[in-house]
Parts: sequence; structure tokens; C-alpha cells
Amino acid sequence: MAAYVELEDWVTIEAVEDAHRRAMREMENPYTTFGEVGWRAARARDPKLLKVLEIAANQIMQLEEDQRREEMRTTEWFAYQRFSTETQLWREAYKTVDAGTPVEQLKWIYGAAAKLAGFQL
Repeated sequence: MAAYVELEDWVTIEAVEDAHRRAMREMENPYTTFGEVGWRAARARDPKLLKVLEIAANQIMQLEEDQRREEMRTTEWFAYQRFSTETQLWREAYKTVDAGTPVEQLKWIYGAAAKLAGFQL
């Protein structure tokens, strides 16, 4: 169902980076609903949230590959850790919601995706 939600043109890498920065700021505020909105949408397996997570995870992976292409190709270290923590968090957030098993510790990433999806925060 998520494939039918059209967000590809609106969810840009710049918007994803901005949403991620906002999530990191909001994480420091214990009274915010930012993460809770994303957490509720993730538990409901909202198709719009799922599509945003998919697009964002792909864009972040592509950006990292573009920035570190030569290093990834020639450095043995990347055999153990190919992607940064942020990239892995977005990928796991997408995977867990897609599988119907969201993880509360990722609620800030879900919140960032909810912001991108246009949910009321």
C-alpha cells in the first residue's frame, strides 16, 4: 500500500537532513511529543510514514555512498561497518515498521519521518 503514496519529489535529502537534526534536538527535550507522534504512526504502520522511511533511508544510503565511494571500495574497515550510525538507524526504522515490529528506541527517527510526512507535531 505504501507504494501508492506519492512523496518522492517532496522528500529530498535536504529535508531528511533537516528532519534528522530536528529529531536530535527534540530528543534532548523530555516533554516533547515529537517522538510520540512518530511512535504512534509506526505502531499503526501508517503507509505514508512507511513510504517516507523508505525514501529517506534510500536517499541517506545513496548520499553516503556518493560521499565515501572511494573509501568504501578500498578500505578493509568497511567490510565490518559499511554505513554510518545515522544511515543504519534510518534503515532499521524502515525495516521495523515494514515488518510491523517498530522499536520504541527508534521513535525519534519515526518522529523525523512523521515530520517529513506532514503529520501534526
